[in-house]
Amino acid sequence: MKSYVRYRRDPLRRYPAARYRLISPKIGYLYRADGKILTFPFSIADEACRDGAMLRVPPVSFADIYYSKILPVLRCDTEQEAAAVYFDPFAGQFLVVGSRQLYQDARAQIGTAGKPIFLEHETPFRFDPMTYGTLVDPDEMTLTFDDYFLPDVTGTTIADCMVLSEWDERPAPWHCAIDFVSHYSEKLLNGTQMPGPDPLTTLLAAIVRGGNHLLLSRLFTLMPQLLLRFSPTLQQEEKFKSIRLPGVEDSIHPTVFNLFQYAMLCADRGIIETLFCFYEHPRQLLEFLRHPMYYHLGFHHIRQGNDDAIALLLSKNYYPDASEGKTSRVPLLSYACQHKRPAVTAMLLEAGANPSKCDGRGVTPFFYASDAEDCTSLVMLLSATDKLNAREIAVSLAEKLPLSDDNQAMLSILKMFL
Repeated sequence: MKSYVRYRRDPLRRYPAARYRLISPKIGYLYRADGKILTFPFSIADEACRDGAMLRVPPVSFADIYYSKILPVLRCDTEQEAAAVYFDPFAGQFLVVGSRQLYQDARAQIGTAGKPIFLEHETPFRFDPMTYGTLVDPDEMTLTFDDYFLPDVTGTTIADCMVLSEWDERPAPWHCAIDFVSHYSEKLLNGTQMPGPDPLTTLLAAIVRGGNHLLLSRLFTLMPQLLLRFSPTLQQEEKFKSIRLPGVEDSIHPTVFNLFQYAMLCADRGIIETLFCFYEHPRQLLEFLRHPMYYHLGFHHIRQGNDDAIALLLSKNYYPDASEGKTSRVPLLSYACQHKRPAVTAMLLEAGANPSKCDGRGVTPFFYASDAEDCTSLVMLLSATDKLNAREIAVSLAEKLPLSDDNQAMLSILKMFL
């Protein structure tokens, strides 16, 4: 049962009792004999299942249902087929143990139940729902190296969970990861020579993604050679192609090419401060943040709405006049105005961004702010320009601005600089 353990303490979603009544007809035991499908839904009381646990642990075992209700109506020579349908509150998903075909055939009787997880190699008789979704501390188990990276049926591994700061409630939530890395340090370091994703890179990426800077600083103290995994590079490594950022759509997901850049994309303050604190040559990191290969960082955080991340990057010497695209070459300042992000505009101007820098078509941030009707950014841009140029820009914008009631606020701002 080891591979089916979920490694989480609390459900990711909590369903109110009213929702349980809707789910109740869809969960229970299924049985087919003599061409007929017998269904036995679980009887769930509202008070008993408010915490979500009752949906994983049925009130009556499959054996009790079989011997009391199924067996009396069966003939001994009948072919038998069985399935059990549970609801897993940890994944917010239905769990089918046993025959997939029987579940598909019975959906007309039990109703639709979303896209379930199928455990077809288990049977309702020997599947124990008590072990599915329960917390397991790997320190108390005999695990091999590969077991730490073995996904369960929902795709979660021990490594995914043991690097999180909320792994348990003890004073040192990183104890499991520390013990694991210390015990398998040689194997982890040797695995970095692999062309594809290696366990150490996967583990460090999970630490960065989870923002567990206490664990990262502890690992750097015990194994300084791990810092080499965060060395910035100017070319993409093959192993990083499968590493993903949390909560980013595939259509706008940036290309990941090393752990240093991945940390800047995740932009957790504790993680970044830890990197700069432990890195032997922090000036090298500062220089890389001004390299054109890293210009996309600011654009990504503007798209994601991470104003704090922009401030953090600028404090670490990120280039405020960064531009994106080979042909359009849109400056970061114009991009902030286009997306109506006056807070980012203010930060970039304070960091020394050029308010008159044009994109590849010769368009300045002033026109981006005007087109987006970002009055706040436009005031800051004009105020950062000398009076003569500000007046010329205001005249040019006023001439191109259509006369309408919607533009009165913009016109009043331009009049201030005429």
